[in-house]
Amino acid sequence: MKILINDFTSAKETYKNIFRKYGYEENELIFCDSFEKIQEFIIEQLENKKLHIDAIITNESSTRLIDSLQASKILRFRNGFNTSYSKNNFRISSIPVILYTDIETSGTIEPKGWQGIVQKNKEGQHDYFISKFEEAIKDWRRRLINDLENLGVLNKSILNFQESLFYKTHYRRVISDNSESYFLLKTSVVSQEFIKLPTPLIYDWLIIGRKEIEKSIMKFNTTYNEHIKYDRKNNERTILHDFFNQNKMILLRDAFIDLEYEKNLYNLNEKTNEECDYILKTEFPEFLKTTFFEVKKEDVTFYVKKKTKRPQLSSKYLSHLEQVWRYKEYSENEENSPEIESKLGYKTTNFDHILLAGRKEEKLEMRDKFSGDLNRMFNGIDVVTYEELEELNIDYYDKFNRLSIETK
Repeated sequence: MKILINDFTSAKETYKNIFRKYGYEENELIFCDSFEKIQEFIIEQLENKKLHIDAIITNESSTRLIDSLQASKILRFRNGFNTSYSKNNFRISSIPVILYTDIETSGTIEPKGWQGIVQKNKEGQHDYFISKFEEAIKDWRRRLINDLENLGVLNKSILNFQESLFYKTHYRRVISDNSESYFLLKTSVVSQEFIKLPTPLIYDWLIIGRKEIEKSIMKFNTTYNEHIKYDRKNNERTILHDFFNQNKMILLRDAFIDLEYEKNLYNLNEKTNEECDYILKTEFPEFLKTTFFEVKKEDVTFYVKKKTKRPQLSSKYLSHLEQVWRYKEYSENEENSPEIESKLGYKTTNFDHILLAGRKEEKLEMRDKFSGDLNRMFNGIDVVTYEELEELNIDYYDKFNRLSIETK
């Protein structure tokens, strides 16, 4: 899920908090603060690069001295496109746009064209906003399914579609040759390129079932709670790495597009290499985080001497933090940018650094000490426990279910 948000910079943290409450992660939110930036994003990222977003949310600022957000102009701008986005599959003019505004909406805003209009709730109640937002997503998905039915390709394999008998004997003559008519009159979401020659639609909500997600989460829980005892043969790599490599969804969810496993990064100055377990990638590196994700055991103890006045970081935990800190120093060194770009396939300076280790119970037990030491000694590194990673995936599963639609 990728959501493009047009609002004042001061509202950014509020959006993060609202969406977090309903199972959305920060790496699903892309922020702009003016019509001009939204315009540039749509042209560069969607029309030119053919990337995918699920919706646009915009505030409006017409009552201010300077109308920087220009919500109505965004709507007209979107509607003016006949071109495609998302690997040429969909038309830009179909992207849902939700108006989420500070001003009174009843009788003051023309409802036509918006996929939702919600006045901001200053009492902290956001159920209505999220329900309207998610209904707009589901309505777009229903319209896509309807398009596929009208094209006769719903539930048909469209891998190498041009080689299929259906394409050669029917589709090319009846639909491809009349793609403009189908584009204008019989579809509302798919692009003209897709109508001419359908290609596989590789989107989680179309290719993954809720049972598959549920099974992965349950397997993850079993893996870190009931695996065989660690020894020389059975270790992080054979137990934990093997699990994540076979269940990438647990790491990616809706927040990342792909990952690199044990990618060797060369440090030219020090003549050394850094090799983080996982680097989680985004398709919007200019806007969203690329994450160095290091996996350590779930039985890591964070602190020793916990009953004394001065609890100390355990030697293993300290060693793990220092390892992730090296990744942070490496990624923030401009001289390493060419190496990172060559290995990831894109240029970015926008990174997160996460250590997966330990149990939530101890993290909560040492809450104040835990966060204080981390901020003081390893500021910029996040430590996620195994229970917390499981909770992220449960949130993803709940959101996936809320956004599911029935298909024939």
